Amino acid sequence: QSRGPSGLAGHFCTGQPLSVSSRRCVMSYTGSLKFGVVMIFNGFDRSLFCSPSDAETERLEELPLCSCRMEAPRVDGFSARSNRTCMAIESINEELVGCTNVIMKGETMRPSSRVSLMVLCEMHRSHMVKHHCCPGCGYFCLSGTFLECCPDVHIAHRFHRGCVSVLGGGRSRGGVGVGLLFCPHCGEDASEAREVTIPPAVPSSGSNVVTASASARMHCRGDVRKGAGLHTQTASGTPGGGGVEDVVALGDGGVDSVGPSLVLPNGKPVCPSALPPGDKRAALQRAILTQDTERRKKLRFHPRQLYPAAKQGEAQRVLLMLMEGIDPSYQSDSQNRRCALHAAAQRGLLEVCYLLIQAGAKVDAQDKTLRTPLLEAIVNNHVEVVKFLIQSGACVYHAEEDGSTGLHHAAKLGNLEVVLLLLSTGQVDINAQDSGGWTPIIWAAEHRHIDVIRALLNRGADVTLRDKEMNVCLHWASFSGCAEIAELVLNAGCPLTSINQHGDTPLHIAAREGYIDCVTLFLSRGADIDIMNKEGDTPLSLARCDTPVWVALQINRKLRRGISNRIVRTERIICSDVAQGYENVPIPCVNGVDDEGCPSDYKYIAENCETSTMNIDRNITHLQHCSCTDDCSSSNCLCGQLSIRCWYDKDHRLLQEFNKIEPPLIFECNMACSCHKTCKNRVVQAGIKVRLQLYRTEKMGWGVRALQDIPQGSFICEYVGELISDAEADVREDDSYLFDLDNKDGEVYCIDARYYGNISRFINHLCDPNIIPVRVFMLHQDLRFPRIAFFSSRDIFTGQELGFDYGDRFWDIKSKYFTCQCGSEKCKHSAEAIALEQSRLARLDVCPETAGEAGLPVLGHS
Repeated sequence: QSRGPSGLAGHFCTGQPLSVSSRRCVMSYTGSLKFGVVMIFNGFDRSLFCSPSDAETERLEELPLCSCRMEAPRVDGFSARSNRTCMAIESINEELVGCTNVIMKGETMRPSSRVSLMVLCEMHRSHMVKHHCCPGCGYFCLSGTFLECCPDVHIAHRFHRGCVSVLGGGRSRGGVGVGLLFCPHCGEDASEAREVTIPPAVPSSGSNVVTASASARMHCRGDVRKGAGLHTQTASGTPGGGGVEDVVALGDGGVDSVGPSLVLPNGKPVCPSALPPGDKRAALQRAILTQDTERRKKLRFHPRQLYPAAKQGEAQRVLLMLMEGIDPSYQSDSQNRRCALHAAAQRGLLEVCYLLIQAGAKVDAQDKTLRTPLLEAIVNNHVEVVKFLIQSGACVYHAEEDGSTGLHHAAKLGNLEVVLLLLSTGQVDINAQDSGGWTPIIWAAEHRHIDVIRALLNRGADVTLRDKEMNVCLHWASFSGCAEIAELVLNAGCPLTSINQHGDTPLHIAAREGYIDCVTLFLSRGADIDIMNKEGDTPLSLARCDTPVWVALQINRKLRRGISNRIVRTERIICSDVAQGYENVPIPCVNGVDDEGCPSDYKYIAENCETSTMNIDRNITHLQHCSCTDDCSSSNCLCGQLSIRCWYDKDHRLLQEFNKIEPPLIFECNMACSCHKTCKNRVVQAGIKVRLQLYRTEKMGWGVRALQDIPQGSFICEYVGELISDAEADVREDDSYLFDLDNKDGEVYCIDARYYGNISRFINHLCDPNIIPVRVFMLHQDLRFPRIAFFSSRDIFTGQELGFDYGDRFWDIKSKYFTCQCGSEKCKHSAEAIALEQSRLARLDVCPETAGEAGLPVLGHS
């Protein structure tokens, strides 16, 4: 017997004793197989000073030989740790395949002292004694491509090309100055070894294997299963009857049988198979294989040394410190309270991040600027590390000191993959604003990342939010000079007339910066070239003379002046949103009739208000509610039963059979219900969804029209105003905006939209109405105070005016002061209709019989 480099017993394959060499050796690892080991020995070429026979003897004394035929004693608990499963690993073209056969003997074996002890099944024990296990890496060479040394016709020593033993500085037969190559089993000249390829054999029914393939991903998060914790692969080659490959799943406290592994002091395993194949996994494998050798040196470490080791990517040193019990979350004041995970994430060192997380590092550790490792990985575009940290439970919505989240950084850098990854978690606020008020879409617009813009818009990003200087997204798109982004933002509803703190519109900025494409786009959308900012500058005055921008603005101004001299007026936008952001969609105001400005004699509100105590019963315990777990489409929904039935279809529209003449009460689901907020019985409470416009009419003052086609039964808006009693309504001078709540039992109340109201206060009367009012209950069920919701009674097309029937009680009083101007063929309250009715009544008084015979029409309600 001889002693290998680590001092453990080894032996020569032929059984011939060798003397022990006193020369020291150095172990290093190569990446030809990503897990191969090469033994490089120090020293000089002794053949220069010794006789050939002496040099040969010296060579044999220095070669580390295999221990394939040695059986080590049984190790207590080793079989239990392996879950009584064979620990053999086969390498097939850089793929690792683990055996899951049951072991019969508890004695351990290994091909060399460089490989950890293994318990093996009978099949692999047989291959071990046949020298079919590579001493360099410890993986079995049963199929695939490898080298084969044949010292005898009946003996074949198998090993990988990257695991040959290299001795001295002499010349090999195949090259110059590369040292002598020897078989790691027997020490024979490896230049005579032949390369063989053995095709993979079909697994027998009693041999289940596990594959850690190149497509495996980092699913090794958190705790690890007892035992091998591997998905078995059936004899047909498909795991569980599914695909060809499967991912290794780890569990708590177990040992992964795919590749070398070890257990950290906290009980968590370190398994290279947890990382995708490549340099990261190879680095982790090398770190694991060197632990035994390095730990014998009994080095001592300070927690401060962990940070620089992680920053330099020294996985071996990091693992050694963690095995010695160094705190993986240690934060030093000298490093601005940054921990090792910050450094590893910043450098994109996936293997180091994995080691630290497995050792118990805080995944959301914060430095002095409140930056986390996930933010470091995002800022430095390390996508693999970002995925790993998210899978490890990192907070995706954390904001650092300046308010920036990971989505801000990813949008700013244009990293679409990270943006989509963060959005897919469903936990990030897509409209989060940092300390400057900038949202992710603003950062993306400024840096011209159009793909990120599209992704954010598809997820509902708000382009109307303003930053600290009152800029909207369109200002920043204009500043970037990207007309394509500006058009996307405009189409998403960002107002072209938006003014920032300095009074600049997007056109001001585009003209100042000289972006002709943006200027052309804004002019085509009707931008005002004469509007002045707070410095008194117009877009034209900001443009440099004789530039394309200046020429375009000059031509546009001349065209506008020529049009303004025409008799026909054109509509102008006088307000981009009369709702001031209180509704789901902006409601612009236009005037093409006169010079009247946007109405300002009221306060816009989105919900009913009270100026005196109404004593509305809002006690949640008094609410009747449903216990539905579906979308409230079943007949068992209590809220639907209160309404006779649920009157909404799957598109949130009234059913065709809904009584439009005498609409029933509708009880929508409320906050006491068990159903989801998106159930089908929550329509009115979801707010305005259709696009409306306030416009100046020719004869009826202000009116409301549709900016889109509205199907029959769609919710339009709610009649909102001030809740007052009937007694209070009687003493108010202007009763033009009163809406009776028609409570048949007890005191009557009204909604007055004169001083407080929403867009509904501008809806005119139509004798042939296209919308109907419906009484709805949502937040409370006090029958004295229903909410008044307007629904379309027929299909409404783009540009059509909205109107409902004010009722005869209204016209009985108001007809003395003005008449209906709706222009409908069915108009009952126009001057002509009133005159005709008065004529009929006069004739009826003179001669009742002749009036009936004359067949004069009888007007009015029956």
